[in-house]
Amino acid sequence: MKKIFLILFLIGTYATTNAQFLNYGIIGGINQNKNGTLRATIDESVEKIKSHKEPGYHFGAFTEINIPFFYLRPELLYTKTESSYKYEGETGDLTIKKIDIPVMLGLKVLGLGRIFAGPTFQYILDTDFDYEHFKNVSSDDFSLGMQIGAGVELGKIGADIRWERGLSDTEAEFIQDYNQKIRIDTRPDQIIFSVYYKFR
Repeated sequence: MKKIFLILFLIGTYATTNAQFLNYGIIGGINQNKNGTLRATIDESVEKIKSHKEPGYHFGAFTEINIPFFYLRPELLYTKTESSYKYEGETGDLTIKKIDIPVMLGLKVLGLGRIFAGPTFQYILDTDFDYEHFKNVSSDDFSLGMQIGAGVELGKIGADIRWERGLSDTEAEFIQDYNQKIRIDTRPDQIIFSVYYKFR
């Protein structure tokens, strides 16, 4: 792991001192997300419920470091995702607000196209389950995921589509009283549509 960070540091230092290899810009778009299973516990009985996809959004900035044949692209994003659960005849919405740091390694194809993949590091700012009077009592803050995608770029403007899957076992727990608890697997499973603009 230390060797990987050292290599990334050396690449970043080289690109920074050679400005023609460094691009940066802004990015934003929409997400179609669903999280994992909801487990509702009442006394000793447990009911499992799957989520439904709901729209969300993201925006932020990125740096693109060009190296021979490839590029390395770290991003810093604010992301809001939602997913819904039908429980006891009603719908509860799970909303997650977080900071995402995807680090994509990509390959440019035929001048216009690109394919890429890499890890994404996430810090959860807030988790809310909008169902009756359940309140959040605990949640995991840090998680790791992976993205893979493809896109097109015309000059300074580009667009891409990605699939993201959470790799860490993360969950949030909500409680109404001592006999009723809800635990939700908060790992994302989402399709991400993005557009971006490069300043250079």
